[in-house]
Amino acid sequence: MVSEPVSEDDPAVYDDLTQREHLAVRDYMLAQSTLGLVPWEDATLHDSYIYAMELHVPSKAEALRFLDNSGSRPERQALVIVYGGSRLAPAVEEYVVGPLPNPTRHTTYTPPGRKNPIPWTSRAPDLKEYMVLRETVETALSVVHNIFSESYGYTLHNWSTRCLLTPDTTPRGYSSGERKTWFRAVRNLPGGFLHHVGFMFQINHESRDPSQWKIDRVFYNEQYFDSVDEFVRRYNDGTLQKTRLPDYADEGTDGVLFSSFLRRGPGQPQIPLRAPELFEPDGKRYKTRGRHVEYMGWSFYWRLGITQGLRLYDVKVNGQRIVYELSSMEAAAIYSGHDPKMLRSFFTDSGWSQGRSYELVRGVDCPNTAIFFDALHHRDTAGPRRFKNAVCVFELNSRIPLRRHFDSDYAGGYEFYGGMVDHALILRHIFTIGNYDYIYDYIFHQNGVLEAEAPYGYPAWANQVGNLHQHGFSFKVDIDVLGTENRFETVDIVLENITNPERPDLRHIQTHLQRSLKTTEKEAAIQYRFDQPKYYNFYNNLKKNRFGVHRGYRLQVNGIAKSLLRRNDSPAMRGVGWMDYQLAVTHRKESEPSSSSIYNQNDLYDPVVDFQAYINDNESIVDRDLVAWVTLGAHHIPDTSDYPTTTTTGNHLKFFLRPFNYFDEDPSMGSSNAVYVTPKDNFNSANVNRFGTEEGPSCVPIEPSFQYDGTWFDGE
Repeated sequence: MVSEPVSEDDPAVYDDLTQREHLAVRDYMLAQSTLGLVPWEDATLHDSYIYAMELHVPSKAEALRFLDNSGSRPERQALVIVYGGSRLAPAVEEYVVGPLPNPTRHTTYTPPGRKNPIPWTSRAPDLKEYMVLRETVETALSVVHNIFSESYGYTLHNWSTRCLLTPDTTPRGYSSGERKTWFRAVRNLPGGFLHHVGFMFQINHESRDPSQWKIDRVFYNEQYFDSVDEFVRRYNDGTLQKTRLPDYADEGTDGVLFSSFLRRGPGQPQIPLRAPELFEPDGKRYKTRGRHVEYMGWSFYWRLGITQGLRLYDVKVNGQRIVYELSSMEAAAIYSGHDPKMLRSFFTDSGWSQGRSYELVRGVDCPNTAIFFDALHHRDTAGPRRFKNAVCVFELNSRIPLRRHFDSDYAGGYEFYGGMVDHALILRHIFTIGNYDYIYDYIFHQNGVLEAEAPYGYPAWANQVGNLHQHGFSFKVDIDVLGTENRFETVDIVLENITNPERPDLRHIQTHLQRSLKTTEKEAAIQYRFDQPKYYNFYNNLKKNRFGVHRGYRLQVNGIAKSLLRRNDSPAMRGVGWMDYQLAVTHRKESEPSSSSIYNQNDLYDPVVDFQAYINDNESIVDRDLVAWVTLGAHHIPDTSDYPTTTTTGNHLKFFLRPFNYFDEDPSMGSSNAVYVTPKDNFNSANVNRFGTEEGPSCVPIEPSFQYDGTWFDGE
């Protein structure tokens, strides 16, 4: 059997919480009278209630004792987030609850190194707050119904098919403690983010009393107003510059709405023909058991959190661990612009549930051959909610040879040809938030290379200039090369000016290698400079290969972009301190689990997690348990080809973990998928060695029927 589901009765160490565990933790917490929690479905903003829960991963020391030394199995625990609105001083509370599946205790989770307690204004808005915000909007803007109708032909009230929606933006203020949110009006059409009309408003919702919430700023036709009343008065007395948009040309090419994904334009191909398909003639060559995967010498666990998203644990190649944890930490998008929405658009997506998962489409998002996994998420709901087909895993032909060589005989023939296709295993999760789609891939190659990739695509904005913006992606790589005591060095490529040994009267300039051991965290905080190329190598000082060279793995970052915004000039950058560095290496600590936090989004100025603090204590990193914090980035200047959505082609950011003297030779030499060709009969024919792999025709696979539900539902 190639795939076995997660066991409800016996989940593994890194398996996400099961349905039974979710419900047991919820019921236990509600039963604790000292906590004073109200069931989510009955709670208001003035109550204390469970906002979210997920697996609380055991400490690394506990996990390794169990994985490596036959130690006792770590007990399973949950991390529960409580919105304490009923407290004398409202705050966000976090608790570790266990043991599962029958919890008997809870302890507050306040790790050192981050801000404690978590400020109330740092919390992510939930459905309860949004409901009151919508009521505030409906009441306050009821008096502008006619203005909307006259200006835009759409309205928030008394609408049928010409309706306006009002999405919000972040951060919610310009200083710590503020909670003021800008909303913009868009037409309720497919691809609504492309149908902005030019009206925005800010709601001040800092007060504990929602009756005090109000719209305190309005933006209309490039003009600001300090209240709705002022805006209405000046509109009616004609002291502002009015706008009247023409009846919107919703239809574009071939009579199809320009923001839709319906086919239009010249046919490609002119006659519909089926595209090439991937198939598995001998069945699957990988195995999944719960959240554990094995493939061609690789093995790893994975889980899908509700905050930082897809996480890998205990990654091994040929039975030896090279990475303890490889996780996506944060995704940031920082916009530039002149209107209040674009001036304020600074997104850190963990605050919007980076683990959010919608159904992947078989045959499009993942091949027909993929194995799909459901996800249970408990965030802003009464109980766990099942997201169908949230993650997939599949083997893929990567389109290029993993290795190949034509060995010429320099006389018109050849000695041999040897080659091997790069088949790789891909674990994929697609995170959709608002107008963004991020595709996270972890790719396992047969030569010991592990690749992490983040292609992205998102709709562009219509009715205005496409705004310049930058993207940043943060990853945590807990590297364990042959143990937890590792070193980090850069192998620098530098110039040397030497006397030419052949012509002593001449000088010769060439490059050479210079190894530089980094001893402290500040030395290992890398801001890449293209005039100083280097390799980033992690190795165990006590382990060498057969040639006496330290066995290591190197990080190769292929998605480097320098952020021009610095924290001294832009205070909000403190909330994404990891963007200051393309790579930073720190001593691993349980108190530094992530480069960011779901609470940073709504207080970037004094964030709950300040990544710079991880570096400032400047600990030794020689023969220590090390974590590499990798930043991928890109600047994006939208153009017309970004309509109706930016394609992922060309928008791939990635980094690699590559063996660096780790193996004595390329481990893919053991693969039976290679081909070796030698000439015979004076080059009139050839000996073809496929190393036992069958060839020839195979039965055409039966294509599964296309099914897509697209809904996510309560698991109770």
